[in-house]
Amino acid sequence: MSRPPASLRALAVARGDEPADLLITGGRVLSPITREWVSTDLAIADGVVAGWGKRDAKETVDVDGAALVAGFVDAHMHLESTKLWVDEFVRGALPCGTTAVACDPHEIANVAGLEGVGAVAEAAEKMPFTFGLAASSCVPASSFESPGAAFSPADIRHLISEFKAIGIGEVMNYPAVINGDPT
Repeated sequence: MSRPPASLRALAVARGDEPADLLITGGRVLSPITREWVSTDLAIADGVVAGWGKRDAKETVDVDGAALVAGFVDAHMHLESTKLWVDEFVRGALPCGTTAVACDPHEIANVAGLEGVGAVAEAAEKMPFTFGLAASSCVPASSFESPGAAFSPADIRHLISEFKAIGIGEVMNYPAVINGDPT
């Protein structure tokens, strides 16, 4: 498996072969390994942290003693459970340190189908936030529901190709899985 070009460039910046795009100076970085605050600079290349310490950079920003910590990734959430639309969710999550989510919009999919998931994807693209959408696999969630949509395998493929879904959402009809139901 080959590395994406951004990470190859970040490695070159980390080695000191190329200047960073941005050097954040004067900050205190929390080391998750030692649990210590380290006064150092952070080098950014292609939007990722490529290293810390003094190095060449195209641009420098002094943060004057600010604390610099990694963002939290919420690995499983449902936007509709927050009762907020994408922009308001991001407005609440970012200040608390969450910078990325893996979102399974299964209730939105059950009510509004591909069009609803597309609206979430479109709104998410405009945000300063990483929104990884899961392809909702249980639409409808069970035979007892009267949903506004039903997803076929072709719809799941569409979610993956068109909306760049990062994976398959949770399977909620576990009795069908346990009982070997082929549908």
